[in-house]
Amino acid sequence: MKRFFLLLALPLLLHSCASWQQNKWLAAHRANLTRIANSSMSPEQKMDGLIEDYLQFIREDLKFVDPRKGIKYVQKYHDQNEAAMNKILGEAERWQSNLDMVGKASLAVRIAQKPYLDDLMDLGPKFKRKYNQYAFVAKMSAKIGGGLGKLAGKALGL
Repeated sequence: MKRFFLLLALPLLLHSCASWQQNKWLAAHRANLTRIANSSMSPEQKMDGLIEDYLQFIREDLKFVDPRKGIKYVQKYHDQNEAAMNKILGEAERWQSNLDMVGKASLAVRIAQKPYLDDLMDLGPKFKRKYNQYAFVAKMSAKIGGGLGKLAGKALGL
């Protein structure tokens, strides 16, 4: 009889642990992005930090088997971090718009050498495919990816 109750309680315990883990991840993202947005780092370093955090978020989200839980996680991430992300992206756009041709060329070379570029190109499409039907995910992915694309495009003079 004791085992029967243990088996009944197991799914509840596992769900509780998963929710705790997700909240722990979300709190870490919020703290990290707030720290980055309010730091005195260069705009390029802030974009690097944003993209690295975003890639970690994607890795976490791709672990969800149930798309409904994944959607909730994505929405919470977006809601909690939108202001910090917009601040970082705004600073990066202002900074790169003031670069001269040499600065833009130098930025293009640095972007091509970023250690996270392969991960972004690999994980980004997987994430978008998983949630293709949800417009806010596509919008968020385009915003983050577009920030990097804008940096590269402007650096190349495109």
